[in-house]
Amino acid sequence: MKIGYRIATGTDESQIRALLEQAQLPTESLGTNVTEFFVAEQDGAIVGAAGFEYYGDDALLRSLAIQANQRNLGLGSSLVDWMLSRAIELRIKRIVLLTDTACKFFQKRGFQVVSRSFITNDAMKKSSEFASVCPASSTTMILNLT
Repeated sequence: MKIGYRIATGTDESQIRALLEQAQLPTESLGTNVTEFFVAEQDGAIVGAAGFEYYGDDALLRSLAIQANQRNLGLGSSLVDWMLSRAIELRIKRIVLLTDTACKFFQKRGFQVVSRSFITNDAMKKSSEFASVCPASSTTMILNLT
C-alpha cells in the first residue's frame, strides 16, 4: 500500500473537492488555475490533497486535507514534505499559510507564527485566501526556504 505524490489533473477535481469539503476547507479555487493542487494517492484513490498558489518567490500553501481514515498516520507530513521539496526545486523562497486549526502541525515542520502584517507580498495579500476566505483571526505562518 505505497503512497505516491503527484501534481493533480483536471480529472482529480471531484475527489479533491470531496476531501476539502470533508475537512471543511474552501473549494473556491478548484478548477480556476489559481491553485496548483497536489495529491497523495494510494491504490488509485486520492487520500490527500493540498495546493500552492505562486506569487513571485513566495508560495501560499492552502487546503491541506487528508482522508478521515488516513489521518494521524503521517500522510499529511509526507505530502507537505513532498510539496516543500517541489518548492525548493522551483526556487521558492518563502511558504506562507493561514490556518484556524493546524498551527501545531505546521510548527513541527518549521513554520513560524507571524503577524498578518508581516506578509508584504501585495499580490498574495489580494488572494482570496487573505482577502475573504480566511478571517483576520486565522493564524499566519511562514517558512523561509533560503
